Amino acid sequence: MNQTVANILKGYIEDCGCSFVDKIAGLVQTVYQDVSIEGGGKVQKAYPVSCNFTADDCKQGLYNDLTPDSKYRTVIYFEDGGLTFNNRQGKFICYTSNLKLVCWINIALYKADWCGQGIPCTVGAEIIKKILCCFPEFPVTVAPFVRFMPVVVSEDIRSNSIFSKYTFNELQTQYLLYPYDYFALNIKTDFCICMDCEDECT
Repeated sequence: MNQTVANILKGYIEDCGCSFVDKIAGLVQTVYQDVSIEGGGKVQKAYPVSCNFTADDCKQGLYNDLTPDSKYRTVIYFEDGGLTFNNRQGKFICYTSNLKLVCWINIALYKADWCGQGIPCTVGAEIIKKILCCFPEFPVTVAPFVRFMPVVVSEDIRSNSIFSKYTFNELQTQYLLYPYDYFALNIKTDFCICMDCEDECT
């Protein structure tokens, strides 16, 4: 279900008309690949890969699609934090989805638009504000869920440990230093599933 929730949140960000959306994925999984190294032998590399990608997509190189790259302004994706059962209310079964939104930013490509001369550049804060504005203010119905309500509950400490589960090469690692930035938002989304609604199982 978290994959569906992530896709819905991705859609909200894509649909709210925000120019900061450059490269965005829904829920990701960690995919491992054996890579040959100089002198022989192999090492295992780990990459964030969209759960919507197939094995054939990865063979075409899309396993590397969400790693930092200077050609992007932003890379946004969601990591799975688990799903919690809350209660049953008649025909409704209610849950809380826990997701982490990870955003990597190429500040240099935003400076002309967002950072005036002599004004501190706060691109990350601006993007966080815009993301918050994309989500609904009240519970809504969005298929297949009802009472759907995402809330950003915290922001991770700004540290490249956000990417510690992945294996970036030397070139990609430099994209974790200025003029590049990043943040991670923890999002809790309450929602319910109707178990006895019209057309639910047809």
